Amino acid sequence: MIQIYNPDNTNYDRNGDMTLFASSANVRAILNGAWSAELSHPIDGEGRWKYLTEEAVVKMPSFNGNQLFRIKQVQKSDSGITAQMEPIFYDAMNDCWLTDIRPTGKNGQEALGLMLAPNSKYTGRSNITKTATAYYQDMNFLEALNGNIDQSFLNRWGGEILFDNFTVRVNERVGGDYGVELRYGKNIPANGMSVETDIRDVVTRIYPKSYNGHKMSGNGYVDSPLIQNYPLVKSASITFDKIKMREDAQENDE
Repeated sequence: MIQIYNPDNTNYDRNGDMTLFASSANVRAILNGAWSAELSHPIDGEGRWKYLTEEAVVKMPSFNGNQLFRIKQVQKSDSGITAQMEPIFYDAMNDCWLTDIRPTGKNGQEALGLMLAPNSKYTGRSNITKTATAYYQDMNFLEALNGNIDQSFLNRWGGEILFDNFTVRVNERVGGDYGVELRYGKNIPANGMSVETDIRDVVTRIYPKSYNGHKMSGNGYVDSPLIQNYPLVKSASITFDKIKMREDAQENDE
């Protein structure tokens, strides 16, 4: 059974706001790469298709059990509607912000615990006994986990990533006979269709930096007046190189 939850409904342990009768649904998982899902639904007379909106959450069977996916892009045509989705754990890209986290001499489980401490909604599991040290400043959890940085978790501790709703497992090997092949590689998303919307680049909270890396005092961020329009805080660090503190100003600077 496939269920959908409105963006403001976070009670995923209960039935969703509507049951969907999808014409197709599939999950694409790239080991230590991008995960995505796609669902297509007909324009039905009962209006079930109308629940497929950006930020809504779909619960559907996957190769590793029932999984939650958040809708990121919707494409509508005369014949039906297609939703592009990401695992619910990808929400950590927005609301698990690592201002200054420094796992020092920690094993995999201990490091994940520190890295996910900014948001108790998420948990991490790891059987990696190797100890290592890394510094994470001004980045989201997924970037720290497997971003293109030298100190990413995978670069320092290694392992294989498996997303399981609000839990991420990073073991020496993820193991398990899931009936599918988890391949290494890159995910190439398909081109859009006739009408589409996409909210993946929306930012509602910024952590600004001036020239030379100076940060704001206090909580260090500025919220958009529209932040309440979204079910998740969407964070990003933005550097304003032309804004200089007095101590960094040159003779000709304003």
